[in-house]
Amino acid sequence: MIHRRALPLALVLSATGATAHTAPLTAGVTLLPPYETATPKAGSLAEIRLKSLARIDPVHPLAGAPNLQTFSQFGREDLIAASSDDYHPTHCTPAKDTTDPLTAIIQGARKTSIVIINESHERSEHRGFTTALLAPLQAEGYTTLAMEALSNPQPDTPPKFYSPFLREPGLPYLTDEDGFYLGEAAFGRLGRTAKRLGYALVPYEAHHDPATATLSQTERIAVREEAQASALAAWVAAHPGAKLLVHVGYHHAIEVPTADGLRWMATRLKAKTGIDPLTISQTTCHGGGSTPRLAALPADEPPGTFDLVVDHPTARFVRGRPAWRIAAGDTPVSIPSELRPTTGWRVVEARPDGEPPASVPMDRVAIRPGEDVALMLPPGRYRLRILDVAYTPAPDAD
Repeated sequence: MIHRRALPLALVLSATGATAHTAPLTAGVTLLPPYETATPKAGSLAEIRLKSLARIDPVHPLAGAPNLQTFSQFGREDLIAASSDDYHPTHCTPAKDTTDPLTAIIQGARKTSIVIINESHERSEHRGFTTALLAPLQAEGYTTLAMEALSNPQPDTPPKFYSPFLREPGLPYLTDEDGFYLGEAAFGRLGRTAKRLGYALVPYEAHHDPATATLSQTERIAVREEAQASALAAWVAAHPGAKLLVHVGYHHAIEVPTADGLRWMATRLKAKTGIDPLTISQTTCHGGGSTPRLAALPADEPPGTFDLVVDHPTARFVRGRPAWRIAAGDTPVSIPSELRPTTGWRVVEARPDGEPPASVPMDRVAIRPGEDVALMLPPGRYRLRILDVAYTPAPDAD
């Protein structure tokens, strides 16, 4: 259900977040009335995400054992940076190669037809880095982006029930139903950029199999990695000569057997296709310098685990939001005071004027009473939508 309410006037915000009742500047952001209040459709991925947020106490957000990935999905990485291992400095040794990471990746991509880059599901900056790779990789002939996060329909699914990215590939945006993780704004931006550049989007995630519930964790990993690699190998076989960029989470990019004998997706894909992929880790090292750099593979990793290790700086935050987004062209934009909550969580979404509420917004952030948390937006005209989330602790919570 959607309700529309009017803001007093169109709000034009400069880079400082100040308001003015004049025409927007070229570099400005305009928030257009009316704004909407809404509730998600029952059973939708949007509702499932909001239920994850509802289980987190807004007063004591790190109490219990919250899912840290939920904070990232709702734009609040600032709340977990001090406690998440994916943010703590790793003190990796700099690589002997001092080439900047983007240049090194492009050089390596010229020698193969498959590039695999991983991410932490808790750090949106990793999606921003992959987004920055899209245009230079396209110039090298890469035309397809495979993402494990894309919903992969079961083989017997009628096309009319496919996710929108498959059913309507011409849409300039991803939708909230295209994949669970894709509801995060930086993931949405990755999809928008890929679509604008003409990349084809390919899903390859393993299909859910209830029978795996009886298997050990190691066996379940093997089943999933084999299914992912087989799906991508089938795509490669059907598209000879095509160049493929694959965006994965964490260990799926490992391209040699690990010390405990696990063979992750990249290892299996390499064996199935005979193609030596360029594998890039963004999760092995972090906090090593003031700018992204290449790091040496840690000594406790098997040789060849990854071809390149990208070491991102320690994360910084501006008004509760990742500072990397400012470097990428966003402006911190004040949320109008009348839209700030008095209790619980409130999710504020900003979409380009004319886009439907089904699209992944340009920004989506969860805020609490008393917070001055900004929206992060590139220049443009936006409409706001808010969703209130009441704290509903899990049944087994203390």
